[in-house]
Amino acid sequence: MSASQGADEQRATTSDGTVIPLKFVSKPFPYHFQLKVRVDTLSDMGSGQGHIEDDSENLPTYPEGWGIRVPSVLPGELVVVKIFKNMDDYSEADLVEVLEKSQDRVAPGCPLAGKCGGCQFQHMRIEVQRQWKTDYVQKGLLEQKIEGYAKVEEINAKLSPAAGTDEIYGYRSKITPHYEAPVKVGDEEYTLEAIGFQQTMTRRLVDVEECPIATLAINDKYKETRIDLHKQAKEGLLNNKKKRKRHRRSKNKDLGATLLFRQADNDADGNPVIVTDNTEYMTTTVKGVTFRYQAGNFFQNNNFVIPLMVDAVLNAAIAPNASGKVPSHLIDCYCGSGLFALTAASKFKVCVGIEVQEKAIEEATYNAKENGIDNCKFVAASAEAIFTSPPKVQIEGQVEQNVGDFPRDQTVVVVDPPRKGCSGKFLEQLYSYKPQRVVYMSCGPATQARDAKGIVEIGGYDIVSIQPFDLFPQTKHIECLMIFERRDIENK
Repeated sequence: MSASQGADEQRATTSDGTVIPLKFVSKPFPYHFQLKVRVDTLSDMGSGQGHIEDDSENLPTYPEGWGIRVPSVLPGELVVVKIFKNMDDYSEADLVEVLEKSQDRVAPGCPLAGKCGGCQFQHMRIEVQRQWKTDYVQKGLLEQKIEGYAKVEEINAKLSPAAGTDEIYGYRSKITPHYEAPVKVGDEEYTLEAIGFQQTMTRRLVDVEECPIATLAINDKYKETRIDLHKQAKEGLLNNKKKRKRHRRSKNKDLGATLLFRQADNDADGNPVIVTDNTEYMTTTVKGVTFRYQAGNFFQNNNFVIPLMVDAVLNAAIAPNASGKVPSHLIDCYCGSGLFALTAASKFKVCVGIEVQEKAIEEATYNAKENGIDNCKFVAASAEAIFTSPPKVQIEGQVEQNVGDFPRDQTVVVVDPPRKGCSGKFLEQLYSYKPQRVVYMSCGPATQARDAKGIVEIGGYDIVSIQPFDLFPQTKHIECLMIFERRDIENK
């Protein structure tokens, strides 16, 4: 018997034989202890936060004010939960049963809802999902105590309800399921235990036969691929022994893989095109502009909501300033393949995009040429370089220009950073550059709120509007657009 087998046999178990995790803290509740909880609110991650409402005789003693966190619930519900982790002042639990249901609860569209970690809100009416997302944006801004926007009414005067479309299932144009290394079940036979996504609150995979939030065409291709992978695994064709780089002494080990399914524009006959190779080029058309990019590169994944976002950015960018001047120059920071710059180009004299990924700049430049857009130029550099080392821009039929010489009262800066938000260095340069308007799209409202505080208090801007977007219904993820206008419109 191996040492590890011996250790497993000595590990504690519950009354039903479930092995208790080695690092489980047994106070105040035993592992998998069940109790009743009244849900008070939803956390920033979308899980329920509640208090114990249980008069059972076998209830262990627990500290006053002890909280319980549990997924797939709604405020006001009375639920039965099963404890799996005790923290310093709360316990984490799985949902066992809903005793008193909220009127906002609906039947999930997926049998794995609550188990698969991909979706958090399938049990919730879409109107309530969007209200939660609107409230989340509001809360993040209030926590920053931004000068002039520290009160609820001051934020609400600028904040619009989360916008979305009727496509709340079957909308996602990209999924990336995973599988672990095949498991040996015979002398020459292997099997894949799961192909899918991470289970809620764990790193284990849950087997997902189809994903209801993905498009129909993606699901069709995914199902075909699952059948092929299981056949290959059985024959040992998926065994891929590699040594993990970070463990020099580790033995060669079979590894799993991450799959890609991404829907491109339809082919010439109108048939859906699903790309499964990260390096393959594909196209997506938005507002009449066709974008070509490698399938593994970043591009938004909801083709129903993207046009709403593009329209909102464009309308904000072209609005006249307080003195009636219409912006003529646009700088698109973190531009990716050129989504916002290229869709806005027809409304501006000059557009410049900047992106740290050279491959994305190659794609953006190609997209400009293929769409006949000759007033956009793209630069591969970090976002702050647009200000620290402003490039010279040569537009056909125009005099060569330096970004540093753009008229500030007619220049709009579009910002669409990764979830971590803008770097401090970039923001410092933005404050110094002083464009007339900042159009800030974000996939991380918390970091956007942090950046908004600096833009307002240090940069000298007012918040014009705040518009959340429900880009990913059934999930906790939010996109948010904030518009900032410089208080002093003097041309500098």
